[in-house]
Amino acid sequence: MNIKFYLYILIVLALTSCGSSKSSKKEAAIMESAPSWVKERPINNAYYIGIAKISKITYPDNYRDVSKKKALTDLASEISVNIQSNSIVSSYEDQTGFQSEFSNYIQMEMSKDLSGYQMQGSFESDEMYMVYYRLSKAKWQQILAERKKVAADKAYSLYAQGQKEEKSLNYPAAIKTYLNALLELKKYWNEEVFHSINGEQKRLDLAIRTALIDILTNFRLEVQPIIIAMNMNNHFKSIVKASVINKQGQLLNGFPIRLYYRKQSMPYQATIYSEKQALNIPIESIQYRAKGLFVSLEIDIDQVLPIKSEDKRLLKFISNAYTENIVKVQVNYILPKIFISSVDDENTNYHYVGDAVKQALGKQSFQITSNSKEADLLFNIKIHESIGTTDTKIKTAFIVYSIDVKDYRNANTIYTFSSPKYKGVDYSVDAAKEKAFVKAASEISESSFKDMLQSIIK
Repeated sequence: MNIKFYLYILIVLALTSCGSSKSSKKEAAIMESAPSWVKERPINNAYYIGIAKISKITYPDNYRDVSKKKALTDLASEISVNIQSNSIVSSYEDQTGFQSEFSNYIQMEMSKDLSGYQMQGSFESDEMYMVYYRLSKAKWQQILAERKKVAADKAYSLYAQGQKEEKSLNYPAAIKTYLNALLELKKYWNEEVFHSINGEQKRLDLAIRTALIDILTNFRLEVQPIIIAMNMNNHFKSIVKASVINKQGQLLNGFPIRLYYRKQSMPYQATIYSEKQALNIPIESIQYRAKGLFVSLEIDIDQVLPIKSEDKRLLKFISNAYTENIVKVQVNYILPKIFISSVDDENTNYHYVGDAVKQALGKQSFQITSNSKEADLLFNIKIHESIGTTDTKIKTAFIVYSIDVKDYRNANTIYTFSSPKYKGVDYSVDAAKEKAFVKAASEISESSFKDMLQSIIK
């Protein structure tokens, strides 16, 4: 059995080897009759040349399309990209390979936009397919010149429009228009681009770049005041005035101004747009902090200068022209003065609650006054005591307290609170009462009346 199996394998291998040998000989014979460009790459200084060889086995259904694409990529690689010494790209500090990256970009764009090429021949066998394209260098230069002129005409039209928008103080529109004008010339940043400007042939690429950089450095955000106070008199609300102005002091409209701060317990963010008069921006419900509290405002430059992600690096020399202009408005909270009433000093245990309340309010920077006429808020505490079991050795006592806070100016209640029942247990009623008071005082100290603070400043 084993001998028959091995004999079968040997026969199959022999037949396969024979078939492979015949196939190789056939392929060699076909190659022998192939045109010269298949055997040796042509050299012709008047043409760019692209040749591709594709396996039919690997690409059985689309080998012709694949071979054409590869041949044109090969052809494009022969077209060198030169960065002229006085071009926009050359002025970029090439510390991180920007010029090399831009050259690769141009090379890639040429591969996609090639035209004027001609197929010079194709050759195939059972296993492979080859194709040969070439493009006249003179023809290609003519095509580039025509494309460049079309791009320059479009760019100039946008540049002229941007100048009108800038003159009418529509800076946001002018910036976008100048940016689009510059992008029209993107494929020619490595060379000079001339156009008729005011009747003279001038560098259009430089004119657009200069206009864009100049306008980006000719506006800033102005906010007044830069310190605001939040207190009972203004109901813990304030207003800041914001405007965008140019170096000539003219107010500019249409700029997105981003406003952000912490509103109560959540981050708050809004975008408003500048007008030809200062905006009144209400500031309210800011989460309290004793110090280091700010409202931030800035021009949203990503909206003003909307650069696509693929262009960010190429346009870095433009975006770097804008100096970030974040304005921080300092917020100073002045918390109300509080007069605490109705804590019975004659009761030996009441001081626990009274002291705890004063301590908790002090943690939040409330001012405690002993003169009710000086107070902004009247803080009234009521305590109710009750006795539990008394007929056993172990005695129990309970207390509950309530808080009522009124605005001294109008007697309006702004905060109320009723506590749970606190239980004290000891061998005497007085000791049990004291323990109940201590428990209540401990919880008051930990609470710091944060909810009351939010009720006051909301």
